[in-house]
Amino acid sequence: MNPFDVLGSLMQGGMRPSGGRLERTFGNQVLGGPGGMYGGGPGAMPGKGPGGMPPGGPGAMPGGMPGNLGGGVFDMLSKMAGSIFGGGGAPGVSGSGGSPFDILKTIGGAIFGGSGGPAGSGAGPSAAGAGAMSIFGTLAAQAIEYAKQMMSGASAQGGAGTPQLNIDDAMAVIAGMRKPANAEEERQVLDVATLTIRAMINAAKADGRIDEQEAQRLVGKMQEDGVTDEERKFVMDEMRKPMETEAIVRAVPNQQVAAQIYTASLMAIEVDTDAERRYLQDLAAKLGMDQPVVAYLHQAVGVA
Repeated sequence: MNPFDVLGSLMQGGMRPSGGRLERTFGNQVLGGPGGMYGGGPGAMPGKGPGGMPPGGPGAMPGGMPGNLGGGVFDMLSKMAGSIFGGGGAPGVSGSGGSPFDILKTIGGAIFGGSGGPAGSGAGPSAAGAGAMSIFGTLAAQAIEYAKQMMSGASAQGGAGTPQLNIDDAMAVIAGMRKPANAEEERQVLDVATLTIRAMINAAKADGRIDEQEAQRLVGKMQEDGVTDEERKFVMDEMRKPMETEAIVRAVPNQQVAAQIYTASLMAIEVDTDAERRYLQDLAAKLGMDQPVVAYLHQAVGVA
């Protein structure tokens, strides 16, 4: 099974909240622009959020961390993979540069050398799935770094520049920031991608079981995307399981992966019910995530 196929299909419409989350994450024109991930406009976290997040102005991070944190994800990924967008910045999402899923495919192809994922063919959902993993991983790494800066009393960088992440080579591959160099690294990446899918489906059950109609719609979308019978069966089996938050948490090897699967969970649900908000609070607590990391990720994907 190639989990990148499954993840790409989920991001390309299988899980409905994902499209809107990507729009807000990437922003109207480029990341960091007005209305973008760190622009302080639509998608910025209000001063009070889940778990009693500290106040600050719209788009402000706890402890006075500014809402505009610089070029962000695309700057970081471009440094890892060369020039993803040919030096011209991220293409517009609602403008002339293509859809969020086109951007995911571009990122996946650039990071993984056109393979669309360690076991992928580079086509359609596989490339989008690889791009999604890179986005989740980079957001997670940035959230952890900014939390460290805040807790150490260092001032966050303001309107320009990208944080210099203290992420080693081994962690970079898990975060989707570089292509696996050997079979062991490829296995690690595939394991994290599979865990990410399980976390997204688990989050979708937060306000009740996934009904059969929704399950069939999701699987039908996967069939349209060319996902294999084995991969569709995996998703159906996961949807029919009871909640397995504890098992997912036990499978998380480190805080980088914890923040990645939390980000993916945010992408998977609307977060418009008390049950979903309680689920996210419980997940963050069980993962041992610092509150500033959670706050950063909520702001990044536009979840109040």
